[in-house]
Amino acid sequence: MVIGIFAGILSKVIGLAKPLRFSPEVFFYALLPPIVFAAGFTLKKKQFFHNLGPILMFAVVGTFISALVFGFATYLLVLLKVVNITSMAGAPLVECLMYGSAISSIDPVATLAVLTDTDVPPMLYNLVFGESVLNDAVAIVLFRSLAKFYDTPMGLSSLLGVLVSFVALALGSLAIGVAVALAAAFLLKRLERPAAGRSHVDGTLYEIAIVVMGSYLAYLLAELAGMSGIVALFFSGVCHAHYSYYNIGQDAQITLRKLSEFLAFACEMFVMAYLGLQVATMHHKFDLGLFVTGVPLAVFSRAANVFPCSFILNQGLQHRMPRNLQLMLWAVGLRGAVAYGLVVNLPRSDAPGETGVPAIETATLFIVVVSTLVMGSATGPLLTALDLVNKDDAQLHQMSLAEDGLASPMHGGPELGRFEVTIRSWTHEKFKELDELILKPLFGGNSNRTEDWVQDATIR
Repeated sequence: MVIGIFAGILSKVIGLAKPLRFSPEVFFYALLPPIVFAAGFTLKKKQFFHNLGPILMFAVVGTFISALVFGFATYLLVLLKVVNITSMAGAPLVECLMYGSAISSIDPVATLAVLTDTDVPPMLYNLVFGESVLNDAVAIVLFRSLAKFYDTPMGLSSLLGVLVSFVALALGSLAIGVAVALAAAFLLKRLERPAAGRSHVDGTLYEIAIVVMGSYLAYLLAELAGMSGIVALFFSGVCHAHYSYYNIGQDAQITLRKLSEFLAFACEMFVMAYLGLQVATMHHKFDLGLFVTGVPLAVFSRAANVFPCSFILNQGLQHRMPRNLQLMLWAVGLRGAVAYGLVVNLPRSDAPGETGVPAIETATLFIVVVSTLVMGSATGPLLTALDLVNKDDAQLHQMSLAEDGLASPMHGGPELGRFEVTIRSWTHEKFKELDELILKPLFGGNSNRTEDWVQDATIR
C-alpha cells in the first residue's frame, strides 16, 4: 500500500496520473477469487474445525454485532447532524447499516504474515485466520441482504428478514460450492491415466484445470443464483483439498498448491498497491463527521465484537481465552479491500443505476489506510507487549486461570503438564464414519486422516 501511495503521488506530481476508480467487478470476479480459493484449499482443516465454535462466534455473531453497532452509531450521528445528511444517497438508515457491514469485514494480511513468522499460541493464529476467512463472506452476505431493503421502509422487524435472508444465502452458497466440488472430485477419481511411456499426453494440466475451473464455476453459479460466490468458492476449495487433491498426480498436486499460494499472494499485493494508488490519485469528497468518526467507530465496533463474544465463549470453553489474547484479537481488526469494494457498490436512490457514495468511499479508504499501516505495523510490538510470544495454548490456559484466581502460572497453581483439548462431538464422529464408508470411496481422498502437505505447511 505504501508503494502504491508513493507511486501515485509521484505520478501526480509529474502530471501522469489520472483519477482512478476502483472497479468492483475486477476485484470481485478476478482478484478476490484466487485469494478465497487459496484460503479454502490450503486450510489446516483439523485446527480450523477444532476451533470452529469460537471462529463462528467471532465471524458470524461478532460480525453481526459489529455491523449493527457501527451502522446504528453512524445513523445516530446523521440524526444528530454530526454527519451531513447530504453526504448520504437518499436512504440513510440502510446506507449506514450497509456501511457498517462493509466496515465489519476484516483483512489481517499483515497480521497473519507476522504471526506466521513468530512463535505464538496456535489458538491465536487459528482464531485470526479462521475469522478472517469466514468474516469476509459474512460481511458480503449481510451487505447484500441489507441491499434488498434499500427501496422499502426499514424497521426493527426488518432485521429478522435480514437474518432469514442471510441464513438462506449462506446455506445455499455452501450447498452450491460443495456440490460442484464433489462433481469435479467424482470426475477426477474416474479419469483414466495412460501408463508411463505409453502416451505423450500429460494429464497434469487437465487435472489442474478441472479443479481451478470447477471452483470458479461454483463461484459464478452462486453469483448467478443470487447467492454468495465467496462462500461457495471457499467451501469448494476445502472440498477439493479433502477429496480432489488425492485424485490427481503428484506433479499436479505440487503445482496446484504452489499456484494457488502464488496467485493469492500476487492478488493481495496488487489490491493493496491499487488501493494505495487510489489514495493518491482519486478525487475525494470529505464529510468531516464521517471522516473523523470512522476510525473510532471501527475500533469501538470491533471491541463490541471481541469482548462480549469472548465472555460468552469463556463460559463454555474448556480452553479459555485470557485477556491478553482478547486484546490481540481486538487489535487485529484491520480493514482491507473487501470493505472498500463493498462501499463502492452502495446503491443510490438519488441517481438510479449508479453506485457508490463518495463521502463514504473516502471515509472507508481512510479507515483502511490507518488500520493497515498503523495496526498492521504494530502487530509485532503488540505481541511482545501482551506477552504472547513463545507461548503455547497450555500457557494461555494458565493465564486465564490466574486471571480468575484459580491458579498461578508461576507458582502455587496445579501442575497442568501438557494441556490438550479434545472435542469429540457426536456430529464430528458421524461425519467421519460417513466420510470413510461412503464419501471417500465415491469422491476420493486420503485414507490417512493427516495430510502430508498440511503437516508441511504447519511446520513451515
